[in-house]
Amino acid sequence: MEKYEILYKMDPGVYGNILFVKNRRDGREYTMKRVEFLDEGEANKALKEARCLLEMQHPRVTSYWEIFIMWDRKISSIVLCLVMECSYMRNLSATIKAHRDRRKHVDEKAIRRWLGSMVDALAYLHKQNIIHRNLKPSNILLKQDLSFQVSDFQVHSMADDELKLKIRIKESMKIWMAPETLEQWKWSEKSDVWSLGCILLEMLTCHKLDEKDAVSLLQKIRQDSEHLETFLQTLDRPPALCCLLKWMLQRNPHHRATIFELVSVPYVKECLILCDSPLSGLKKKLLPGVTGAPCEAGIEQVLEFMKKYNDIEEAQILAMNYLLKADQDMFSLISDVLEAVTSAMKSNVNCVEVQLRACRILQLLFVAVLEHSMEEEWMSSEKVINTVLDVVRTHSTNQELLALALNVLMILSGNEVSAGKIGKAGGIPELLKAMRTFIHNRDICMSCCGALWSLMLNGKIIIIKISQRALLTVCSAGEVYLQDEVLMESVCSALWSLILQGTLTKEHCEAAALLLLDALRTHTDRLGVVKNACLALASLVRISELAAFRVLLPPAGTNGLQVVAEVYHYHTDDTEVVENICSLFYEMVQYDEVVPELISFKEMIKQIQIKFASNEEIVVMAKSALSKMQN
Repeated sequence: MEKYEILYKMDPGVYGNILFVKNRRDGREYTMKRVEFLDEGEANKALKEARCLLEMQHPRVTSYWEIFIMWDRKISSIVLCLVMECSYMRNLSATIKAHRDRRKHVDEKAIRRWLGSMVDALAYLHKQNIIHRNLKPSNILLKQDLSFQVSDFQVHSMADDELKLKIRIKESMKIWMAPETLEQWKWSEKSDVWSLGCILLEMLTCHKLDEKDAVSLLQKIRQDSEHLETFLQTLDRPPALCCLLKWMLQRNPHHRATIFELVSVPYVKECLILCDSPLSGLKKKLLPGVTGAPCEAGIEQVLEFMKKYNDIEEAQILAMNYLLKADQDMFSLISDVLEAVTSAMKSNVNCVEVQLRACRILQLLFVAVLEHSMEEEWMSSEKVINTVLDVVRTHSTNQELLALALNVLMILSGNEVSAGKIGKAGGIPELLKAMRTFIHNRDICMSCCGALWSLMLNGKIIIIKISQRALLTVCSAGEVYLQDEVLMESVCSALWSLILQGTLTKEHCEAAALLLLDALRTHTDRLGVVKNACLALASLVRISELAAFRVLLPPAGTNGLQVVAEVYHYHTDDTEVVENICSLFYEMVQYDEVVPELISFKEMIKQIQIKFASNEEIVVMAKSALSKMQN
């Protein structure tokens, strides 16, 4: 706090105090919100939750610069400080008051521009899983360029002190709060939509209702939606706008619109176009006379064309169509192609057609890099990795595009440097989310399992909770695709890499053991499946005695080692399979209570020891297992 000089203090609000401050080091001015906490644990919890605000980057959302906690000796309390860009600007509350005092309509074009800006901002926030929780006119700022900006967010811990807030919140301040928030203290993205609807209604009525009447109207609507229906009949506004208000102000949140449903409403689309939001879907066109990419001039001129018309979807689609046909020519200019394609992906993030073509080009390039042993530094580009992850996050419901982007990530994850960067950029949770959401999409599951295997082995970073979630997700995929021998090979390798993390609970060990035995039983003749499954089982038994017992006594009733013995007899000449089987027996005999159940397999292990006498690793494990059985 020492680095800030307090310039001005505003009156205390419900959630805290607002200060205008200046950084003593660089002279820049900021707005600081101070929130008091009596409990250090709650303060730290709020600090942790609020850190997501630092990542917000959107022209219609206030930027946060610093968040920290401190001890304030004067009030003997822990204080959470949120430092944001300075809001020396008019807010919507002052604008509404000025129109109300003069009994003047707010211009409909201004309302449309404002609504488009708010939908654009809230769509961004809700996509980041951020709920505003405090949306009201005084927290909507009017910038010098007449654009709007949302400010003063509340994280869950700050808005969850029901007793304190019920005491502090005046009745006139409750009017923008959703019914479920006031009645059950529940917050959601839809409570933000309710608040937005209340503000919109206030802007539409400020010329005819004073503050007291406006508060009364919103209170009545919160109690019974019929009051809204009745009032709208007296309002001289477009029917489309009235229908929109009804949807936003549904008392039952299950019937209320989400912000993303609002985006598809034609009236809202017009508002988004008016404020130049990318959500409007309005596409830029090539200039008159420019008919397409200069394909006849060669790939270098096509790349220049992509650079010149970077944000025009039509141009990028035409150019990428050429690149997909000229794949051999691309390989001589990989660096330039990657730069052009990733820049196009960044500039046209919402265009599915651009992203589909871009991901196909990336596939071709990276497969060629691997096949021809080219320089792999291209595969570890942070720009490429982050761009592909952005596609996965932005288009999380488009299965065709998702499958392509995930396949690119799988290819990249085979590179050790790339795997580390994908892990640090949050790639693993995205893979798991995609696989859980589209468990019945084979291509998505195949790419996710392949990528998980590589990331766990190459990435060198793993979070315990992620590895546990990942194992259950992979097991679920294995149950769905148990009859698919190609996918089960990938499932077993992914399980093995997750088991190696050694962070599994009893539930995870049991689920993995049962699935691996099912894989062996179902695909005894599939070399890739049995290699990976036996290796994974050995690793699992090493860390879990429960897994060892599950191998002996699976629910099906058949001794799991009998299944392993059948695998051995089928692949008796494959050194790698036999070595993995020996490894499993070696791990099993480490548990004394299990050993008596293994005696019937002594002859098989002796046979292995004789047959593979020249393989030192097999002989050592076989001897050790036999020694344990004889003691």
